[in-house]
Amino acid sequence: MFDIECSAITYIGLVRDNNEDNYYINGYYKADSSIDTEGYIDKQQWDAYIYAVCDGMGGENFGEKSSMIAVETLKRYQSTDIRETINEYIYKANDIICDEMIENGGARSGTTLALLYIRDGKAFSYNVGDSRIYFYRKGNMTQLSEDHTEAERMIKMGMLTRDEARTHRSRNKLTQNLGIFPDEMIIEPYVSKSVNIEKDDMFIVCSDGLTDMVTDEEIKDILSIKNCDTTGLIKRLARATQTNGAKDNVTIILVKMI
Repeated sequence: MFDIECSAITYIGLVRDNNEDNYYINGYYKADSSIDTEGYIDKQQWDAYIYAVCDGMGGENFGEKSSMIAVETLKRYQSTDIRETINEYIYKANDIICDEMIENGGARSGTTLALLYIRDGKAFSYNVGDSRIYFYRKGNMTQLSEDHTEAERMIKMGMLTRDEARTHRSRNKLTQNLGIFPDEMIIEPYVSKSVNIEKDDMFIVCSDGLTDMVTDEEIKDILSIKNCDTTGLIKRLARATQTNGAKDNVTIILVKMI
């Protein structure tokens, strides 16, 4: 059994007028969408751990509302085995967001979801949209999530390389998200293979406010810094987004096995 150290940060960035992101850490989430959260730390021991990032989208305050719905709904499933209830949760959150859109006269909104679940010495990754989950071990970093974007689809078709996709106009055009009516599409989350966790393993759950501004190689270099706790590492990641322009809201959860 591992102790888990976790730090999180969400902030508006340098360009946007509001923060449409939210995050979830074992029942805690940002209850006031107008407030940025710097350096939230969780060191409690749980039977199972749930971490999620939701990147809202939509005009006015609809994006914030959709990401809030996603994390509020997730809290109902905190005591369940997410491996068995992930689809039930996603469909429930999606239905509530769709109902909210109808109440708002049909104005479209939605949110991404990236969810990390840790239980019984294993980590499981689920995502809808382009918020990401990374796994870091001993100097190597891999992406567990799979982007639901037009750019990713073009990569699979051989029409784009990974490097080209970073700046391609379709990189942020989502092919799936929460906030899609059932008659338009059946949402299918991407489910990664499980990871058997080891001491010093780290996981990042983040919005594209990080990954659009900071390359995977830069993220890996920051995580490789020695003698630095999760709070110090997450602040370095946030500063890197600012150095590169922070054009979007930035939300990062960093989880470490200690």
